[in-house]
Amino acid sequence: MSQLPSANPTPEGTKPVYVPSLETAVHGFWAKNRQGILMICSVVLLAIIGREAWQYVAASREQAVQVEYAKIADQTAKLAAFAEANAGHTLAGVAYLRLADEKYTAGDYKAAATHYAKATGSLKNDALLSRAKLGAAMSQLNGGDQAGGEAALKAIGADATLDKGARAEAVYQLTSLAAGAGKADEVKKLAEEVAKIDPTSTWAQRATLLLTSQPTAAQPAATDAPALSFKPGGE
Repeated sequence: MSQLPSANPTPEGTKPVYVPSLETAVHGFWAKNRQGILMICSVVLLAIIGREAWQYVAASREQAVQVEYAKIADQTAKLAAFAEANAGHTLAGVAYLRLADEKYTAGDYKAAATHYAKATGSLKNDALLSRAKLGAAMSQLNGGDQAGGEAALKAIGADATLDKGARAEAVYQLTSLAAGAGKADEVKKLAEEVAKIDPTSTWAQRATLLLTSQPTAAQPAATDAPALSFKPGGE
């Protein structure tokens, strides 16, 4: 019986094509690129080690700062030095905020404004950041810079990223100033704005009281602004 010819006969005068096995191909690739592969692996390993080391150092520093703050938290005289030594840290912002509140309460509005401004550079918490900005604005007002203070209050009221309680208080303070100046139309506009920001807050209630207490057209407007009611630390 004769054999059937191969389905893919090798043409005469040509050699069969050699196809290396997978194992042979891998070995050849490794032999050719071993140095480059080892270098890449080394770089990746060093990056992982570096990242872990950085995280360890950061965690250690964070713990050290917290321990240091706990030691001086009740020593007001040391807060400024702590804040300066840890500039940028959240607890430095807290320290500056406490110093600012103390200066504001003592009537040193210039120093209070400086500390409030420094606090805003470190605080991450929305409520504390909002309070620091509000404190800075009120310090400007009480320190004699009415134009700067009013501009700062308007900016706070318009900033939707800030705590709504601080925004409502900022606009209320503007309402109070308008009432003292006898600007009835401005009082109405600002009181409505407070109600939109935080309708259930005491600031909305106070703004409504200011609005209802405005004199009629036949009555003389008030000449003295009502006392601003900002209290460091909250309402």
